[in-house]
Order: sequence, then structure tokens, then C-alpha cells
Amino acid sequence: MFEFLRFYIFYLALFSGIIGLISWHKLPGYKAKSLVILIWFSVIIEKVGYYFTEWTGLLNYYVFNFYMLVSFSAYILLLRSLLSKTNYRITGSLSLVLFIISFFLNILYFKEDVNHSYTYSFAIGVLLIMILSCLYLVEIFNSDKILNFKKSVFFWYILGILVFHVPFLPFMLALNWFLIKHDESVFSLVVFILNLLAQSCYIIGFLWSEKKYNY
Repeated sequence: MFEFLRFYIFYLALFSGIIGLISWHKLPGYKAKSLVILIWFSVIIEKVGYYFTEWTGLLNYYVFNFYMLVSFSAYILLLRSLLSKTNYRITGSLSLVLFIISFFLNILYFKEDVNHSYTYSFAIGVLLIMILSCLYLVEIFNSDKILNFKKSVFFWYILGILVFHVPFLPFMLALNWFLIKHDESVFSLVVFILNLLAQSCYIIGFLWSEKKYNY
């Protein structure tokens, strides 16, 4: 019933990417501009993933595993760059190393089932991002940034990442462990709604943020 919604995820990301380009002048450095680049990267991945099986005869897990490696690494690097305290930044560096190692270990261990490598790598990545996001929020709430945090594109981008990944993790694990029945219609609806919420956060960040808070 809702299977068609998966197709519109591409357009959500595309619209968000266009808003990002329109707001490019408010993104002063490479760190802020990388947010737009990541969104456009997801647009390309969505399109390639949609046609990958048709083009190659292979499951598109390969495309999304690659996307997960790049995107989660980028998220961790972004969060690390936003942290000020040395021990927090070290935690960010260790998180990146841990994620990359776990990603390739999962692929080696589940080399005959790429779906499992995707699931467990995703879970580890989400947990690491949650930890770093908490550290980021702690720093914000314990500094003068609390006065203008809503005017920072980074806050909204991190919020968008969390809004999608945190609810999706238990849903995906429940499917993987057969705790709930896999229904393509329900899956498409959940993924669409979470993407809608995440892209809305990105768009709000691009529109509401001010250049002086985007460094």
C-alpha cells in the first residue's frame, strides 16, 4: 500500500539539497558546506541504489553498505570537529577507528550475507553517533552557545541525523531478529516518515541559521 513512498525519498533529499545550495552563502567554511555535499551524495546514492539491481543483477545492499561507510565516517568526523574539549575529540577519533574496524570485520564475518554486515555495522555506527552527539549537546548547554544554538546549521543537522537513525535502529533490529513481521509497505512508510523528519531538520537549519553561527 505504501511501497511507492520509497521512491519519494529521493525527492525529499533532492529538495533538501536544493535548499542547501540556495543557502550556500550562509555556509562559510568547508565544514558547513560539507553538509550540503553529504545531502547531494545521498541523492546520488538513492538514485544509484534504485537502479543498481537492474544494472548489475546484484542486490543493492552493496550500494548502501558503501553509503553507510562514507556517511557514518563523515558524521563522526563532523561531530569530532564540533567538539572543543580534548578528551571529547579523542573520543571522536577513537569512534571513527572503531567504526571503520567494525565495519570491515562485519563484512569479513558476514561475507556471505551482506544484509547482516549492514545491520550490525549500522547499529555500531548509530551508538557511536549517539555518544558523540550527547557530548556535543553537553558542550552546547554548558557554554554561551546555548543562547543561539537554534541559529547554527550544525545543531539542526545533528538533530536530523538523530531523528532518523535513533528510531530506525530498533525497528531494523526487530526486523532482523524476526521480532516483527517484515512488511514492505510498513517498512517504506517508516523509512519515508523518518526521512521526512530528518530532511525537515536539514531544511530548517539551512533557512534559520545565521552565517556567524555556522563556523
